[in-house]
Amino acid sequence: MTEEIYDVIVLGGGAGGVPAAIRAAQLGGKVAVIEGRDFGGQCMNRGCIPFGHMMVAANMLGALSLGKAMGLGFSGISKDYAALIKRQDGLIAFMREGVRGTLKKNRVEIIEGRAKITGKGKITVNGKTISCKNIILATGAQWLPPEFPGSDLKEVVNSDYLLDTETLPRRALLFGRSPWLIEIAQFLHRFGSRSILATQDTTILSDESKTITARLRKALKNEGIEIKTQAEIVAATENKDGLHVDLNSKNGRETLAVDNVITIERGAALKDLGLKSINLDEDSPYLTVNSSMETATEGVYAIGDLTGPQSRHYSHLASETGIIAAENAMGNDASINPRTSTRALFTQPEVACVGLTPKEAKSAGYDVVVGAAPLFMNPYGMIISENQGIVEVVGEKRYGEVLGIHIIGRDASEMAGQAVLAIQMEATIEELSRVPFPHPTLSESLAEAARDALGKPIYLP
Repeated sequence: MTEEIYDVIVLGGGAGGVPAAIRAAQLGGKVAVIEGRDFGGQCMNRGCIPFGHMMVAANMLGALSLGKAMGLGFSGISKDYAALIKRQDGLIAFMREGVRGTLKKNRVEIIEGRAKITGKGKITVNGKTISCKNIILATGAQWLPPEFPGSDLKEVVNSDYLLDTETLPRRALLFGRSPWLIEIAQFLHRFGSRSILATQDTTILSDESKTITARLRKALKNEGIEIKTQAEIVAATENKDGLHVDLNSKNGRETLAVDNVITIERGAALKDLGLKSINLDEDSPYLTVNSSMETATEGVYAIGDLTGPQSRHYSHLASETGIIAAENAMGNDASINPRTSTRALFTQPEVACVGLTPKEAKSAGYDVVVGAAPLFMNPYGMIISENQGIVEVVGEKRYGEVLGIHIIGRDASEMAGQAVLAIQMEATIEELSRVPFPHPTLSESLAEAARDALGKPIYLP
């Protein structure tokens, strides 16, 4: 009997693996996807979907003050965390079945089990060895244990804890560099917890534009969220009144009594995949790939969280790289534009950044021009009281190419799609300045920020 050989086998059925498998099948390939846990991966089951759902609830609470200013009265506001989680679990279960249905519709074979590579084009799963021409690694990321004295205590948890608990902590210290800690801090604060946000960096979102980070920090502090920078946990110990955390920060040394320390540190899930059998290093922080998403081993591709540090762990990036890997595995020639991936944060106000910051652009040797349009000067921004919102456009002076667009404010993540398109199409600042955005919308400020970069704003003083 002739051995069955797959064109592509995808290891992992998450945000990157599913679109990779579907795209390879669309191109005529015989494709299988192997998943050892829940389809949908970290994003759908324990990441962006559940926490996105939680942030929608938190943002509704945050909008109450605007409603009162508009003459709307509210009474008897309740916060039922159990009800929120029940709805959330139902949505995720529905989405998970949708993933299965979509894979089957595209004739992708689903194999449930733990896969291990045993050689070039050889994968063992459920005691059976199967062969393939190409492998796409899409196993995502795994939790990394924090490193400070007392980090092994049961009160030191990651974000999974919030999805499994019936009651939220009354006091929580959110410690680390991950931007998603900011979302969790705001959610907990709005659901009645005391949230203390501590980062080792000099500011939150330290890699982003100063224009954005300063405004987000001000919005969070105005809301009552405590922020500690240049922070280090010296020790954590159990006491009768909770966990005592000795914290050094820019403000000096202090002892905080909290119920939980929440950390979110993740790294590429490379262990136990059999990478050594194909000459790849499972001990590296992540796998190096070329613009086609191919590793140093021919016919082996890696996507998503496997290919970069946590700052690049975005599901939309995993999806994009998965499609690119699939197309190349099937003989096409696709590549990624590294500037078109949005860095999004679903706080209130939202943050969405695309492309280079002013600092990055200058470091890359560009002659930089920057324009900005505050949303409190935008008509719709005035209606919804967008006091901290702003759109910043970064461009190259000589030819006018748009290098980056950075947004903070309501629906920033939706406006980011327009920013991605501008950079992907290599638009100039002049072209962006002439886009007739609908009125009244926040997106009008994209054109006004571009006009400001050109030195010809219409509505700015």
